[in-house]
Amino acid sequence: MPVADDFSATEARSIALTVIMPAYNEEASIQRAVHRSVRAISPVVNGLEIIIINDGSTDQTGEIADTLAKEDPHVRVLHNEQNLNYGESLARGIAVARGEWILHNGMDLPLAPEDVVKFLPLFPSADVLVARRCNRSAHSPWRKVTSWTNNLLLRLLFAPRSTDLNFVQFYRREVIQPMRTISSSPAFVTPELILRCERTGKRVREVEVEFCRRVAGKAHFGRPRDILWTLQDMLRFRLLIWRNGWEL
Repeated sequence: MPVADDFSATEARSIALTVIMPAYNEEASIQRAVHRSVRAISPVVNGLEIIIINDGSTDQTGEIADTLAKEDPHVRVLHNEQNLNYGESLARGIAVARGEWILHNGMDLPLAPEDVVKFLPLFPSADVLVARRCNRSAHSPWRKVTSWTNNLLLRLLFAPRSTDLNFVQFYRREVIQPMRTISSSPAFVTPELILRCERTGKRVREVEVEFCRRVAGKAHFGRPRDILWTLQDMLRFRLLIWRNGWEL
């Protein structure tokens, strides 16, 4: 996707960014992920805030997060008393974010922090920036099947304009913070946000990026109970839209 030629490095550095990083049992990844994010992003923005959401972890994730916050003023920590899942943790982070723009990224860094610079030139002309994966070869066969099925249902039920609704997005805070999602399941909170922005006149653009493979820890997406929960949210949201329209 072409970038705006008149967007200078000085203008890029004037943007304050919040990065929300939910974490459930990520003791093997959290320190590396946060340090790398600070190193890559802080030089290119004016004010970086990283919000770690410790999602009821049973390992040392919470303790490591607290240590990171004590050592680095960029870092804030919120603790969920019990595991709420990625979707609810993301909504909690959005509610307290302070940056002009909000990014969410996993502790396994599916979006390389170094790729944030690819999005900065588009900030003036967008309200939402959707990262579109150029390949998903790192996915297991099970994840490929569930992802294909999820995308098919999204297209049949909602006909989204964006092509990748379950990866990583940047949101303008003034646009996204007033929204309260109907959904809470791990795989439908971000599709709901993108769909509502698309259908209420917000400027939604896509940027193609590489999908980065997890190198430590264990993935938690794709469990059968989460799939059923996502399907329930998806169908309930479709019924609400048919009844009430997109201005929820």
